[in-house]
Amino acid sequence: MLDLNRAVALALLGFSSGYGYLAYFYHLLPFEKFLSVRPNTMPIGLAIAGIICSLVILIQPQVPEVEGDGTVNRPDAEYLQNPQNYNWGQGIGLLLLAVVYTLSLRGAGFLFSTSAFLVLGGILLGERRYTFLIPISITASVLVWYLVDQVLTVYLRPWPGWVYY
Repeated sequence: MLDLNRAVALALLGFSSGYGYLAYFYHLLPFEKFLSVRPNTMPIGLAIAGIICSLVILIQPQVPEVEGDGTVNRPDAEYLQNPQNYNWGQGIGLLLLAVVYTLSLRGAGFLFSTSAFLVLGGILLGERRYTFLIPISITASVLVWYLVDQVLTVYLRPWPGWVYY
């Protein structure tokens, strides 16, 4: 029987397979062929991780959870039948925040835009420990920028656009 977890795992398997295929056959520039870390290294690793995780979910045996009175507990079916239980505001808010983030990347710079996105996203999801949220968001932004810019040699503008003019 295909429950919610297996349906999502099947969709993830299809997406990861296609993503891995596109990443593997990505045309590298002549000087990129001899780099130790290529622009398609991380996408290939992500595709492999997605394929492994989805296969683990699909292969593991399905054991129904039986409660004390003999009824089978199916939280995913109950959750899908009651759309009013969804956090629609948070989901739509995160989508709008992601759109604003992508539009602000060039003008505000990667470091500020990503830090602001992570802080505002954390606040939107209910995190109230700002002493943890802000430093972790800034550290994550700087680390991602360093890995992409310095290790993968893919240039990202770290600062706002007015700095470069």
